[in-house]
Amino acid sequence: MTIKDLIEKLKTFPADAQVLVQGYEDGYDSIKSVNEIAVAKNPNTADYNGEYEDAEPSGKGVIKSVVIMGNRR
Repeated sequence: MTIKDLIEKLKTFPADAQVLVQGYEDGYDSIKSVNEIAVAKNPNTADYNGEYEDAEPSGKGVIKSVVIMGNRR
């Protein structure tokens, strides 16, 4: 999903709705920060890990992304 896609999707909800992220195991958390990061896809990741991992900004296969972080991360 791109920023444009996210904005378009968010426009369909009330402007005063709270934005949350998934909690560590259960429940939901408030947003702590929204940051730009550099990631690379990891095709060999374990099922319990995300499909992307942190990467050096100038590295091969790097994708500039925006991450929404919850309170517990």
